[in-house]
Amino acid sequence: MYQTGQRWSSRNEPDLGVGMIIEKQGKSFTLHFPDAEADRQYANTQTSLVRRTLTVGDQLHFQDETYTVLEVEEIDGLIEYRISDDDDWLEESIIQFPRNDKNELDSLLALSPARRMWFDLRRYTLEHQAAHAASDVRGLMGLKAELLPHQIYLAHDIANRPQARALLCDEVGMGKTLEAGLILHHRLLNGLCKRALILTPTNLQHQWLVEMLRRFHQPFSLINEAVYEDYMEGDDNPFEQQPFVIAPIDWASQHPHATQHMLEAGWDMVIVDEAHHLAWHPETPSIGYQVVARLAATSESLLLLSATPEQTGEREHFSRLQLLDADHYHSFERYQAQQQEFKQAAELAELLLPYTQQNGPAAGLNWPEVFAAYLEEVKSKDWFISLTTASTGQYSEAVTEAISWLIDRHGTGREMFRNTRAAVGGFPSRHLHSYPLDNNEHFVSANHHVQPESEVADGLWEQDPRWVWLKEFLECQADKVLVICHSADMAQWLNDQLTFAGFQSADFHEQMPLIHRDRAAAYFADEEGAQILVCSEIGSEGRNFQFSHHLVMYDLPEHPDLLEQRIGRLDRLGQLNDVQIHVPYLKESVQQRLFHWYHDALNAFCRTTGSGDKVEEAFGDSLHAYLHGQDDDADLLQEANLYHEALLKQMEEGRNRLLEMSSCRPEQARALIDQINDQATKGLHHYIEQVTHAFNIYADCINDDPEKSAWFLRPSSDMMLEALPGIEEEGKMLMLDRRQASQREDVAFATWEHPLITMLMDEVQGFDSGKLTSAILPIAALPEGTVLVESMFIIEATAHPRLKLAQSLPMTPMWQLSDANGKFLHQQFTADKWAEKLKGVPNRVAEQWVAALRKDLIEVLQAHQLNAQDQARPIVQSAKAAYQHRCQNEIERLSELQTYNSAISNEDILQLEKNMQEGLVRIDEHQIRLDAIRIILTTKPE
Repeated sequence: MYQTGQRWSSRNEPDLGVGMIIEKQGKSFTLHFPDAEADRQYANTQTSLVRRTLTVGDQLHFQDETYTVLEVEEIDGLIEYRISDDDDWLEESIIQFPRNDKNELDSLLALSPARRMWFDLRRYTLEHQAAHAASDVRGLMGLKAELLPHQIYLAHDIANRPQARALLCDEVGMGKTLEAGLILHHRLLNGLCKRALILTPTNLQHQWLVEMLRRFHQPFSLINEAVYEDYMEGDDNPFEQQPFVIAPIDWASQHPHATQHMLEAGWDMVIVDEAHHLAWHPETPSIGYQVVARLAATSESLLLLSATPEQTGEREHFSRLQLLDADHYHSFERYQAQQQEFKQAAELAELLLPYTQQNGPAAGLNWPEVFAAYLEEVKSKDWFISLTTASTGQYSEAVTEAISWLIDRHGTGREMFRNTRAAVGGFPSRHLHSYPLDNNEHFVSANHHVQPESEVADGLWEQDPRWVWLKEFLECQADKVLVICHSADMAQWLNDQLTFAGFQSADFHEQMPLIHRDRAAAYFADEEGAQILVCSEIGSEGRNFQFSHHLVMYDLPEHPDLLEQRIGRLDRLGQLNDVQIHVPYLKESVQQRLFHWYHDALNAFCRTTGSGDKVEEAFGDSLHAYLHGQDDDADLLQEANLYHEALLKQMEEGRNRLLEMSSCRPEQARALIDQINDQATKGLHHYIEQVTHAFNIYADCINDDPEKSAWFLRPSSDMMLEALPGIEEEGKMLMLDRRQASQREDVAFATWEHPLITMLMDEVQGFDSGKLTSAILPIAALPEGTVLVESMFIIEATAHPRLKLAQSLPMTPMWQLSDANGKFLHQQFTADKWAEKLKGVPNRVAEQWVAALRKDLIEVLQAHQLNAQDQARPIVQSAKAAYQHRCQNEIERLSELQTYNSAISNEDILQLEKNMQEGLVRIDEHQIRLDAIRIILTTKPE
């Protein structure tokens, strides 16, 4: 079906123009779109493309000449056009495809008229698509989670850079996964990323898989050792076959064949979790580091995630910064000098911070001395003058502006971001409750095995003292309780026993299908649902249950990071209560010694720690002997605690408040969140009602409050679409309230960015019959049979997404209304008010109208075409001025900052200037096309 040289266009991305197949790769092929200077890869099974051909009478361009098509033939899947009486033929692959390839009026009037509602639905769709394309927060609206200022600010900052390359260093539990997901989602929706690779530690691969799907509706393919061979078919590259891949880095870097396949596949964005494990030495960098370095050199965007980036030393930390920008970080000595300067600026910011809350002047502060290192730069700044003249009313604002100036001076263009619990605030306290239990003869294996039940027949698990304790504990609990254990078998057994004992319980583990896990989580979240949820270690990855505040650890994991992940299921921003942690353990067991290590050495139950693995590494042999009862050195826990506290003190002393402040500017973050809340679902309730009716989708409105509405959707027997993305056969609930949706795993959070909504909008535009509609207008003021014509023209400007042209000139619809004499009436009405006056008409009658009025309609629509050009002129001029103003502001800002911020290069500014000039040219080359027509005849009112 698909042949190299064929011309196709995309229903999903019509602004790309007409593309040509330039390469076939087995199960997929590549389309090149010359107008947008972009390539897209499609599977052979896709349904979003439309074949583009010319017909007799159309014009084409070849070698700067224009020809008229005289005859058309298809040979081996390719179209050939005869362009002269001398039998000269041109193959479609070598011609320049005309932008307006059809006689728009003739082609539209040849359609069978559809119901009148389709004209309004096309207009709604185009208006919402235009508003969304122009939004500054496009790509940040669809997150199924509460909007946290530090995450939104960071994601908006990084995602809008020409290259999204950054080191995300937020503390444990601050949501680095969501931040990376937001950045990826933003660039996907804005056309800046088509292929992404996520490299994770083995124990986090499922967590990433779940987070990307549940939070962003973005499915990824997991390629690890277990599935790698299943993808292999001959010489096919499994990494090339999947556009979004998650792979464990420790496996991929040790498997040469997989590594080569991964490197050859090509990626727009690479995300590396736990990046501090990329060990580096000048002479012997680790294989993992070398693999990421090769990926970094060929990928436009790179995100490195690490809660403890400097834990392995400043030199290794520098090596990871080199992955992000090898040109800027070319000298370690120069980097150290810059860090010293940055440290001085951070100390100044620390000094200023308390005065942001002070109304009057600071006693005893000599501002010229405070800013001595920057005096020549700041003495003419308005905020500095306010500080030195002691203007009481503007004092706190002046200090705030001073800090902002410091952030800009040292922070703009920096690759490192760090948000801390102390800086963000709002986290709950943790309280530990331990329960030492006497052992019995059935569980003596606990003395030497961290998971004693693995050596005990499951028929004896009821004899486990922890099980006896759990039943007694739960009998006294009225609140919801999350129970976490190591294995899926134990989670399933505990749930069965609790259910048999009369408790309202559910289990949640990796052996369950994803949809069953969602239902279990929803049952637990329901106020009338399960009181207890029993999770396995892997099964609970990526899930948050902060509506509960009681956590029972039926056993303890063997790594402090896993312990923190367990507690992090409840200890999140948004938790309204202190977290109560309950730990039963058998006396004289490995679990008891592990408990004391976590509690007495690391204090890991009551506070987060990013240094637990470093402490374990320092005390490795002694710790192993202690945990397995080979050495009961009483001094070990105290020594480890002192070492750990020294590490924490060192980290606190090295805490860079200026870096934290540059990682989240609260006022800007709040403004972004306000924008998202205002735009994410505005008008969506009405649109869902209209579009589901148009396509015959079963839709039941559960709540008709537009801001909190909920819809239950499912495919119907007469639905006009083949499938609904994310909607199973049995149906699914769509909720428009972010808070409610984020607390339930079994519902979808619907925004204008949800895949189902974007697909329905694309289908509306792809429904050709909807381009011609008809209606009647009952009115006494006009003679019966008066012809009125509505039209909708669209302003289009195609360009590479990097130019961000759509923010100034999106695909803009223009509505017009006239009588048959070309007298325009649309200024007397709004489109919505006019639509309310119209009534439907049978299709057969409408076809007769169009046939009878065809000649007159063409003349009227030609007048509409001329009027549309006049209507578009001020819109385009305004868009051009806005685009130039926005680009010029950014160029001037970076040019000023470049004088004292070496992170900003001449190349950065030159690229912005080049982009601005190219964008202005693209705006001048805009096209105006006819999208839809509605023919109206007046009748007498009933």
